[in-house]
Amino acid sequence: MERKNYTVAVDLGSSSVVLAVGERTPEGLMDVAFVVTKPVEGVHAGRIENIELVSRAIRDAVSEVEQQLGIRITEAYAGISGDFVRCARHTDHVFVYDPQNGVNQKDVDALFDRMRNVQAPDDETIMERVPQNYMVDDNQEVRNPVGSFGKKLSSTFNFILCQKTPMQRLDMALKRLGIRMLGVVPDAMAIPEAVLLPDEKEEGVAVVDVGAGVTDVTVYYRNVVRYVATIPMGASAINRDIRTMSVPEKHVESLKQKYGSAVAELAPEDKLIRVNGRMAREAKDILLRNLATVIEARATDIVEFVQQELKDSGYADKLAYGIVLTGGSAKLKDLDELFRRVTGLDVRVAVPETGLTESSKEKVADPSCSTVVGILLHGAELGGCAVIERPSVPASTSTAASTSAAASTSTAAPGSEIRQPYTPTPPAANTFRHVAPRTPQSEPPTPQQPRTAAEQPATPETPTPEEPREEPHPETPRRKRDWGSIFQKTFDKINKSFSAAEDEEI
Repeated sequence: MERKNYTVAVDLGSSSVVLAVGERTPEGLMDVAFVVTKPVEGVHAGRIENIELVSRAIRDAVSEVEQQLGIRITEAYAGISGDFVRCARHTDHVFVYDPQNGVNQKDVDALFDRMRNVQAPDDETIMERVPQNYMVDDNQEVRNPVGSFGKKLSSTFNFILCQKTPMQRLDMALKRLGIRMLGVVPDAMAIPEAVLLPDEKEEGVAVVDVGAGVTDVTVYYRNVVRYVATIPMGASAINRDIRTMSVPEKHVESLKQKYGSAVAELAPEDKLIRVNGRMAREAKDILLRNLATVIEARATDIVEFVQQELKDSGYADKLAYGIVLTGGSAKLKDLDELFRRVTGLDVRVAVPETGLTESSKEKVADPSCSTVVGILLHGAELGGCAVIERPSVPASTSTAASTSAAASTSTAAPGSEIRQPYTPTPPAANTFRHVAPRTPQSEPPTPQQPRTAAEQPATPETPTPEEPREEPHPETPRRKRDWGSIFQKTFDKINKSFSAAEDEEI
């Protein structure tokens, strides 16, 4: 079996699990080989509540990928999101070793070492350390302090923290399938890598991923992640409100995506949609304007929470490129328009395109794939996964083998053993069996004429034991052999055996 240089990404959401497998091309782009989405239960607001249901959903996704690609997945990268992921800032400083010659790289490394020594609370772990800025002698902020003159170098770092229990449960769900989790990345850190353009990262932008259970917010400015937040509310809250209109749960999602709108005034005033109940007589007509009113009320809550997070980040007035909206719920009609009206910022709905080959863009041309592609790109930077290729058996060979086995089984009697008929092996060409006389001879024997039946010697009453001899295999001699001495040794050995047999009879 051959090991492939694949990268495997697992995005576990509150309503679905997305699994993608890709390989980095020589040009540095990600070639997505396969992506699959499966519904999942047992996850609430990003937190695993039922490990059995989650493992079953991941197993279904893994099995489909393995069958399609002919591989066995043993390692993967995973993403995580929920209100248990938070962002905290910490500022520290070091004194410049040689102020006369300015700040050098050793001073920057010393500052990083101090940040690495910062400990997280007992129930949390540090996932990422992101430097925000550098200050030399408390002067203006600089991107690269190397070469600046001053006595003190300080910096503020963003620490992305996550509670240990959700991470341990995610690791446990993968281990139950024999998959080792090589790394876990916050979804809020992975998504921008798949949807943002370089200019957006530089000039300022907010990425908002609206999922089923949570909404992730990431703020970029000057090519640095400035703020990360997770809102424990998503599209599932909208679905619960639609259920209050006496709509069966199995019809809620399709009704919302097909006929719903996040802005009520943009929905038709007099158009009705009939929703089937458990029986035909329970069918109900719903006015689309009323449906949009219910959706808008809850969607507005989500937008207002996002707006508050942008204000808390301190970069709300520096987002030149506004908001990039993505995630599975970003497909809700007019949701981008609602964000524009509430926040006053430019909004665009994004699908994963950054760092992908052209063929891969077609495979993941959906906002719901943004997270898994971001995890895939993040994992490829750290290193590929151990994926074993399974050799495929030709269909003709397997069919012939099964047909032959079936035929043999059908003709054999129950409980009997199937045996092949004996076929005698013909003697090899240019070979002969030499019958040696019982008396020793000084010279090699010459070929004799075959005897008649009358001339054959009588068979003794006691059988004479003979040593078993193997038939010689025809081969080309490599050197000249002394056949006379070889025959003489053979005759001596046979006569010796005859003498031993006569002694035993006496």
